[in-house]
Amino acid sequence: MEELKERILKKLKKLKGIDDDGSNDVFLFAIETAIQDILNYCHFEIEDWPVALNNTTVLMSIDLINETGFFLKATEAEGETKSLSEGDFSITKETKAEAYQKMMQLPSFSRNYSRILNQFRRLR
Repeated sequence: MEELKERILKKLKKLKGIDDDGSNDVFLFAIETAIQDILNYCHFEIEDWPVALNNTTVLMSIDLINETGFFLKATEAEGETKSLSEGDFSITKETKAEAYQKMMQLPSFSRNYSRILNQFRRLR
């Protein structure tokens, strides 16, 4: 599975135009989530992974990251504003942990990936 994650990570970073490794943990979390969703939906093991699903996994990972609105570079990561007070001025930002939780709550097939995945799905 590590080799698969590295291949997908390389492709994802190329598409996003990112060269540094500062965002790898966020990317890998999204990739692992997409891979697990695909494995669960299609009912096959990682050893049976079809190469044709690599691009779909990249797209699912990018969607997952984009839908959270989470900034990927640690230097830019402020997170989404959770609350803003006026008296004694206070701003509360989203933490990395909250962003990860937000990722996990999103629907996995937001762009109708089930249509693509049905071509690979095995019935139990």
